[in-house]
Amino acid sequence: MPAVANLRLWVVLWPMKRLLLSLLIGLTVVMSTSACDSQLAQGVRAAQAQLLGHAASFIREGDQLAAAGRNSEAVLAYRQALEQDARNVQALQRLASAYASQGRLRSARQLLERALAIRPGDAEAARALAALPTPAPGPLSLLWQTHVGDEVPAGIAPGDSVLYVALEDGRVQALTMDSGALLWQARLAAPATSAPAIAGSLVLVGCRNGVLYSLSAADGSPRWSFTSGGPIYAAAASAGDLVYCASGDGTLYALALASGQVHWQVTTGAALHEPPTVANGVLYFGSSDGRIRALDAASGQARWQGGILTHGAVESRPTIVNGRVYVGSGDSRLYCLDAATGGEYWHYSTSDAIYASPLLEDGVVYVASSGNLLAALDALSGEPVWKLRSRTALIYTPALGQDAIYFVAQGDPNLYAVDKGSGKLRWALDTGDWLASGPVIASGHLYLAGKDGTVLAYALPTPQ
Repeated sequence: MPAVANLRLWVVLWPMKRLLLSLLIGLTVVMSTSACDSQLAQGVRAAQAQLLGHAASFIREGDQLAAAGRNSEAVLAYRQALEQDARNVQALQRLASAYASQGRLRSARQLLERALAIRPGDAEAARALAALPTPAPGPLSLLWQTHVGDEVPAGIAPGDSVLYVALEDGRVQALTMDSGALLWQARLAAPATSAPAIAGSLVLVGCRNGVLYSLSAADGSPRWSFTSGGPIYAAAASAGDLVYCASGDGTLYALALASGQVHWQVTTGAALHEPPTVANGVLYFGSSDGRIRALDAASGQARWQGGILTHGAVESRPTIVNGRVYVGSGDSRLYCLDAATGGEYWHYSTSDAIYASPLLEDGVVYVASSGNLLAALDALSGEPVWKLRSRTALIYTPALGQDAIYFVAQGDPNLYAVDKGSGKLRWALDTGDWLASGPVIASGHLYLAGKDGTVLAYALPTPQ
C-alpha cells in the first residue's frame, strides 16, 4: 500500500489501536504484580510490542515523504509515530527537523529539548538543537513572550490591561499586557473553539461541545454557561445587556449578559462560523448557506427579509461604516451593501474565498483574501487603490497601525508591514513559528499568538 494511503488508514484506525494499547499496558502492569499464566503474559507483551512497532513504521513513511518533498504529510506521519510512542527520540528529532524546515523554530526547539530530557546524552539531538537558528532582531522590539501551553491558541483578546487567551485544550488564561505574567488560569470542560470575548466584567469562550462559557474577567471563576446545539467557532458579540452567540447549529442566540438566559433566538438553517456585528441597533452576520442577514438587535426580527444571497459561504465578519455594510464571501467577492435595505452598491472580486473582516479607514477599505491577496479599495466605488500579493493564503484579519497595515499569512512565521498609502511591503519580521490568529493592536503594542502556544508582544513605533 502506498505510504499516504497507509497513513490515512492509520489515522482512521489509530483511536481503536490506542485504546487497545492502553489495555495491553494495563494488563502488563497487572501481570507484573500477580502470578499470571506465562503464555498469556508473553502474548500480551508481544501484542504490545507489535503496536509500538508501528512508531518505527511511521518514521520510515515520514522519511519517504520528506525525501519526496511532501513535508506537510511527513509531519503528519511523525506526529502519528509520537501518538504511539511519546518518548520515541527518533520521532521527536525527525518532527523537529520537519518543523524547522517550515520555519517553526520554537516548535522544533521544544521537541529537541524533550528528546534530550528523555535521552540526555543523545549527540544527534544536541547537535540539532545547537544548529537551530534564532530569528534575527526585527524592526519591532519584542517586549515579552510567554509560552502558555503546548496546545494551539483558539484566539486572543485584549481587555483594559489584560490579554485573554483561549487554548484548544480548554484552558483560558489572563496575562498582564505589559509583561505577559500569568494572572489566572481556568479550565473549561471541552476544547475551546472560539477566541475569547470580553463583555462587561465577563470573558466569554465558545467550545466544541456547543457550550458558551462565561468567566469572571477578574479571576476566571465561572459565572454561567449556555448550551447550543453545535460547536461554537464564533467569538461572542455583545451590546448593552445582551450577548450574541452564533453557533454551528445554525442559530443566533441573544442571551442575557447577567445570566445567560435566552432572550430570543433565530434559526438560519446553516452553520454560523463568525460573530455578528452590532451597529445602530441592528445585527449583521453571514452564514454558510451564502446569505448575509440583518436582524433587529433587541427582538431578532428580520430587517432584510430572506437575507442577501451570495455564491459562497459567508465566514467573514461584516464591518459597518457610514450606513454601508462591507463583508466578504466564499465566492471570493467583497460586497458593499446598503445597511438599511441590503441593496448592493458594488462588489470586488478576488481570486479565492474571503474569511478576514474588512478594515476601513479614511475612505479606504482593506481586504485580505485566501487567494494570496491584500488589497486597498475606494470605500465608495470599490475601485482598487493598490494590491499586494502574498506567498500564501491570507485567512486572518489584518490590523491597522498609524501608517502601516500588519498581516500574517497561513503556514508562515512572518509578521508583515505594508505602507497603507502605497501598498508597498515595508518589512517582514520572523516571529519564530507559524501564527494561530491575526495580529491584535492595543495600547501601542501588537500581540500575536503562535501555533506552538507562545504569545508575543511587540512595541509599535511611536507616532511622529
